[in-house]
Amino acid sequence: MPLIKMTGEQAAVQFMEGMREVAAAATRYRDEELFGALLKMARAAASQGVAVEPQGGQFAPCPVCDAAPGRSCINVPGHPVRGDFHPERVELAAKVLAGEVPPP
Repeated sequence: MPLIKMTGEQAAVQFMEGMREVAAAATRYRDEELFGALLKMARAAASQGVAVEPQGGQFAPCPVCDAAPGRSCINVPGHPVRGDFHPERVELAAKVLAGEVPPP
């Protein structure tokens, strides 16, 4: 397979688009193995300097509203959503990606 020329930024964007597509498929089919594969890919990408953190909430379930990976959070009394995710979810995803806590 020939190499495709793109900048590091373009490659990172394409990678994250692919990750979102796989997360959507994993959610659609409720496939825990796909979520595990997403976690492995995210950790590998983060170890190579790819900024996975801003999208990190997408690849973990929400401890506040129980949104599945790949789904946006919903407002819960006392826990407003910031962007698409609760801050607690983003924090959990960052800890999982860093290997500080096991995947939920």
